[in-house]
Amino acid sequence: MKRFQKDSYTHKAVTYAKRVIGGKIDACWQVKAACQRFLDDFDRTDIVYREDRADHACAFIEALPHVAGPLTGEPIQLEPFQIFIIVNLFGWLDATSDLRRYREALILLPRGSGKSTLAAPIALYMTFCQGQGGAQGMSGATSLKQANAVFTPAKRMVDLTPAIAEALGIETASRSIYQVATGSSFIPVKAKTEDGGLPWVAIADELHQALDSTQLDAFRTGMGKRRGADPLLLIISTAGTNVAGVCRQEQLYFESVLNGTVKDDSKFCLVYTIDPTDDWRDFAVWQKANPAYGVSVDEKHLRSEYEKALQSPSYQSICLTKYLNVWQNSASGWLNQVDWMKAARADLQLSTAVRCWIGVDLSTKTDITAVTVVAETPDGKKALFPYLFLPTGALDRSKNAKSYLDWIASNAMTVTEGSASDHQAVEDLIRTLVKENRVEEVLFDSWQAAGMIQRLQADGIACAEFGQTSRNFTGPMTDFEADLMNGKIVHTDNPCLNWMASNISVRQNGILKSPCKPTGQDHLKIDGIIAALMAYAQSNIAPPPPPAPVEYAVLD
Repeated sequence: MKRFQKDSYTHKAVTYAKRVIGGKIDACWQVKAACQRFLDDFDRTDIVYREDRADHACAFIEALPHVAGPLTGEPIQLEPFQIFIIVNLFGWLDATSDLRRYREALILLPRGSGKSTLAAPIALYMTFCQGQGGAQGMSGATSLKQANAVFTPAKRMVDLTPAIAEALGIETASRSIYQVATGSSFIPVKAKTEDGGLPWVAIADELHQALDSTQLDAFRTGMGKRRGADPLLLIISTAGTNVAGVCRQEQLYFESVLNGTVKDDSKFCLVYTIDPTDDWRDFAVWQKANPAYGVSVDEKHLRSEYEKALQSPSYQSICLTKYLNVWQNSASGWLNQVDWMKAARADLQLSTAVRCWIGVDLSTKTDITAVTVVAETPDGKKALFPYLFLPTGALDRSKNAKSYLDWIASNAMTVTEGSASDHQAVEDLIRTLVKENRVEEVLFDSWQAAGMIQRLQADGIACAEFGQTSRNFTGPMTDFEADLMNGKIVHTDNPCLNWMASNISVRQNGILKSPCKPTGQDHLKIDGIIAALMAYAQSNIAPPPPPAPVEYAVLD
């Protein structure tokens, strides 16, 4: 690798990457992978690093002022992690075309890490400093108010630096920043517009709030019309409360680029979070997930939020999403998602030699039908094996259609023909499972199950109804939560079941409780976990298997 002048922007970025890889800066796997990718790329010949381009971008940003808080009016001083982002976005070029390598970036930063302080200058630099005639810059979000979270700081930065505004010929209006000489402009736009224009730079702010991909698709379609150019789509957000939503799905794709599963040289990804093996109850991992800790993220405030999360289960979800970037599909979720992630065992296989129970939650036309097997393991744990069915008709009506299609493609879910749930396919699966495994009993939610129960019982298969009451669920839910926390629950890391585990909430009725969907969010399904709870409950009251017979040897 070429040596860079000490204290130059690129030297700071390289030093940051090396410190992360060397363990001097504690970081999650996503940050480590991004740093390793950056360092490895200096050995490639199909891309080139232009230090002058990286320096120009960083210097422009540091010439702009802070526009909020006690530092208002003072020049921005980029932190090492911010410099790392900027030099990646603007330093790497395609060796043949001399165009910027990265056309899209996904950056997840916890609350207080200066998302707007980073996104607003990038928008200004791309719109007015790249020599692109008629450049359209857009700050997009679910509402105009959120779109203004990037636009307003950008406008204020221009207003506070008249010398820069004059040099670039930039003027501001209430809802636009424009450059008369080139016809370029930067404006806020809200979601639900299918026409994204021809954006040169688009900021998708707090994408976790997006109900669907309409605006993102419009941005991408518009950028695709700029042939022979290098526009930039910047997704900058915290985590949120919809694992099946567009932001989480985008994150999974970008992360697949980081881990090498997908090759896409146009994507830059940097996600600050905690690792699945980390315990959020350890304050050290809060520092790990917050790159601006001790700078814009105040230690006292962060520790105060940490203490509140320890004391209040309902506040845990807020803190996990906003300060640790751990996705939670319910703001009042029941299962701890860090514990759930730790329980994942992708290589789990259902053994024919162990006892197991089957929970069945039959569905309506638009719901998922879930069959979950709970099996004992040799080391005393309970293993969950989900089988999930969805009729094709449900895809046309569901907010979750994109995720469903991904899960069907990866065999995490089975699609059946027609608009109604295929109960015959479910019954056939149950018969196969009973035939091939040591199934003790099959538990059903009684809804629409009477006919299937009668047919299975007629063939000698032990079945029972599990009443969906708080009295029946309270004990199993308490035990399940404790077993998950203590590492006694494992699962196959099925992405659809993971989604359901993050969706499920708890309804309290005095000392009794029962599982439920998040209030007002019927599209957040929980069927697989309900089926698991029914089977798990029965596994806990089943008598232990008889001891193996003792054999006596006759000695001469």
